[in-house]
Amino acid sequence: MKKKINQEEIDQLKKNIFSDDWELVKSSADRLGEIGGTEITDFLISLLSSDNSGIRNSASLALKEIKDNRAVEPLLKAIFKKKNHNHNGTMVFALESHDCSEKLKEIFKILYYETYEAKMSAYAILDKQIFTFAKEDLFAIEKMLKDCIKHPEKCPDYDKSKKDIQFMVDSYLSYLKPE
Repeated sequence: MKKKINQEEIDQLKKNIFSDDWELVKSSADRLGEIGGTEITDFLISLLSSDNSGIRNSASLALKEIKDNRAVEPLLKAIFKKKNHNHNGTMVFALESHDCSEKLKEIFKILYYETYEAKMSAYAILDKQIFTFAKEDLFAIEKMLKDCIKHPEKCPDYDKSKKDIQFMVDSYLSYLKPE
């Protein structure tokens, strides 16, 4: 039998997210992810702009559990925010449970320009999801790759992930080749 959820519990869980007790933050975010719903999703999305990476990550993991696609754009916005560059792997991981089918260029941008942890989640998204894209998107992906090759300093861990990146690029760019 499903446990009845009351507003008092939800309000307390929301307060707990801002605690200094990391375990309480995690367990509260997990519980909010289990409960789900519009109010909670909106609250968790609002936390993606937090300066605290622990709060952002906890919110991201709860959003991964909820799987509400309204979180895709806010997650991407938080991922690409310059100050989050070295702390966005969990947010990219959260995208794995969402429909990113319209976000091929954005996922490749993560694969190219973000840190190794983020790259691995982007690779998983590219590998598992089916995308809608135009030729222009593929040309943009190819242009980003050329930029990485020319300026590897812009692409963290490029040497470490070069083979994986090239494999994924080749699999998508094959759509540009005439049959």
